[in-house]
Amino acid sequence: MMAESYEKLLEKAYAKLPEVGKAEAVRLEIPEIKSTISGNKTIISNLEAVAKAIRRNIQHVFKFFLRELATTGDFKGTEAIFVGKFRSDMLQGKIDKYVKEFVLCYQCGKPDTHLEKAAAATLLICEACGARESVRTLK
Repeated sequence: MMAESYEKLLEKAYAKLPEVGKAEAVRLEIPEIKSTISGNKTIISNLEAVAKAIRRNIQHVFKFFLRELATTGDFKGTEAIFVGKFRSDMLQGKIDKYVKEFVLCYQCGKPDTHLEKAAAATLLICEACGARESVRTLK
């Protein structure tokens, strides 16, 4: 019996490796913001659904929007109402910013994270790779 050459064995090994660079199916699907402008107020009707999709507390997402839009607002039923006129594409950009800052892991980029309060800090903890990263606290 003749031993296989190193090159043949290497080719077999490479053939068994998964292909690199192929995009993973998107596991984080964020619903598009549904907003309407009524007078000088902007109403987001699906902020709760967005918060559930990204596995975050609705109050945290709402506080983020208040800070980012530099405005005041309130909840009425399931609607988030903000004082001011804001375009839906701008609001969608704010959700994308929130996800980048408070949802996606800084190390592995996966959305399998949760927020945890630790003393005066808020930590983003990744359930996939175990990374812990300090994020800003929204008060």
